[in-house]
Amino acid sequence: MTAAREHFDRLERLLEIEREAEKEENRKNLERLPPAMREALGKTVTRLVVEREDVGVGGHPLLVLSRAQGAEELSPFHAMDRGDNVLLHFPGAAEKDSVDGVLYEVEDYRVSVALNRPAPDPLPAGKCRLDLLGSDATFQRMKRALALVRDARAGTLAELRDIRLGLARPPGAEPLPEPTLFDAGLNEFQAQAVRRALAAPRFAVVHGPPGTGKTTVLAEIIRQEVNRGRRVLATAPSNIAVDNILEKLVATGLRVVRLGHPARTLEALRHATLSAQVADHPEQKEIAELKSWRESLARQSQRRRGTREEEHARQAEIRRLWKQTRDLENDLSRRILAGAQVVLATHAGLPKSLRGRFDVAVLDEASQATEPLSWVPLAVADKAVFAGDPMQLPPTLYSPLAAKEGLAVTLFEELQKALPDSAQTLLRVQYRMHRTLMGFSSERFYDGRLIAHESVSSHLACQLPEVRITDLTDAPLTYVDTAGAGFEEAWNEMLESRENAKEAELAVTLAEALLASGLRPRELALITPYVAQARRLKGMMRASGVEVGSVDGFQGREKEAVIVSLVRSNEKGEIGFLGDTRRMNVALTRARRLLIVLGDSATIGRHPFYSAFLEYAEKRGRYRSAWEWM
Repeated sequence: MTAAREHFDRLERLLEIEREAEKEENRKNLERLPPAMREALGKTVTRLVVEREDVGVGGHPLLVLSRAQGAEELSPFHAMDRGDNVLLHFPGAAEKDSVDGVLYEVEDYRVSVALNRPAPDPLPAGKCRLDLLGSDATFQRMKRALALVRDARAGTLAELRDIRLGLARPPGAEPLPEPTLFDAGLNEFQAQAVRRALAAPRFAVVHGPPGTGKTTVLAEIIRQEVNRGRRVLATAPSNIAVDNILEKLVATGLRVVRLGHPARTLEALRHATLSAQVADHPEQKEIAELKSWRESLARQSQRRRGTREEEHARQAEIRRLWKQTRDLENDLSRRILAGAQVVLATHAGLPKSLRGRFDVAVLDEASQATEPLSWVPLAVADKAVFAGDPMQLPPTLYSPLAAKEGLAVTLFEELQKALPDSAQTLLRVQYRMHRTLMGFSSERFYDGRLIAHESVSSHLACQLPEVRITDLTDAPLTYVDTAGAGFEEAWNEMLESRENAKEAELAVTLAEALLASGLRPRELALITPYVAQARRLKGMMRASGVEVGSVDGFQGREKEAVIVSLVRSNEKGEIGFLGDTRRMNVALTRARRLLIVLGDSATIGRHPFYSAFLEYAEKRGRYRSAWEWM
């Protein structure tokens, strides 16, 4: 028990370090970034009007704020969620008079903020601004999960903990009859992963390199487990990964419920969210009537104030109606969840109120979740199937100290070391990339074991409809060397990131050449490891529909053609976090038919990984000079 206590106490200490680092980063962003940039990131929402004042549970003052619906592709509150800490700025007021609070309800164009102190009286006229300060909710969930696991005396949770710490041996595989696959198109490695996951009594690992159909395998495992009468929890660190699983399950006829705010779910899948299912339930009529009456009383309280006794009575009735409404909605939510065969959520989106245990937890992107975050779903499950790829990006951490002391080590990686081969599977057939694009990644990260499926093995950009054969489109891989061209990197003080203006210009020139050859904008992406370079590329790329972003933000995604700008170009040969070659693994495996990489060989070539890549590009692809476009 001492070993368990020491381990989980250490994780809790590292969590506190990480939380303070995140808070500091949020404070720096508020000071450093202009409102327009913070708004684009979803960290700030401007032009808000106060719709009404209200009273929340516990008597907290509530302000309901909204913004007129515009043409935004995303909700202005797309990066905010219930429980987030925010700072509300009133028009004309000094910064010191801003009021902090917590988001109580979040809709597409409306939020309710529970204030930690009363708002100014009267409220200033004009538009307000809301700044995101971060959320303690996720950290509190992780701390609760760590405490539960650490203090477990017996039962499944204690067994899972002891297996992870090497204090107990994982039980052997259960003898099971050969399952009849729902998806008859699974390849031999995918089918093996399903069989091993079903047979594992406690832990199973699915290692899914880029393009190998990891989500397809998880969907099959979930369907098989439900077919065995088991209740499944499917989680991931990101909303898009959860939606990818949900998308494969909604057409199967399973009773699925997606937790989380609908605004963070793909529009085509929002009908599966708990909010949508509660809203569409026949009992919603009674709840809507109670809400309407409460809002009417709140408006009366704003328009005219009666005697003190009348006002006290009105506020008491508002609180009673609020509680009754919440109780009815919570009861309805519990019943819908209890009837679900599969519940889906982000790790951090699992509410404390989630009742009961699950037979199986399926954790996607497990190699991107810290160990404390992974224990959140594991704390309510009897068995876990982990899926991910530790050869791609690790968890995002704010504190280098916490990362160095072990918070960056994932449960996925530890289980790979601890579990027998019978509980693990490497998916080997990939369905995304031309064999040349796959080759370098396969050699460097997967011992050369990946296989390009015949449907993609030799496909090229020039074989797409209406795309002409050019000196760019008729080869899968092109490296454009900027050495000696004067493409010097620069430091962006505001973003605290690297950029390279000349390299960005060349990247846009190449993108325009691909579009001129017939490639459709939505088939092309420009990505870069540096946020400052991504911002520069966005400002320069005029063609609508071409996606521009960071490598980190593009993990799990793919395009027919991808241009990668590596940015670094300096006399010292410094490459910064490009030294984490997992980031390059992601960058090199996003393209299906055509990959163009721009970089300074004199800078990056001093690193053995990039030296090997340059040699690979010369032998297997095309090696060209930036001078050809100057």
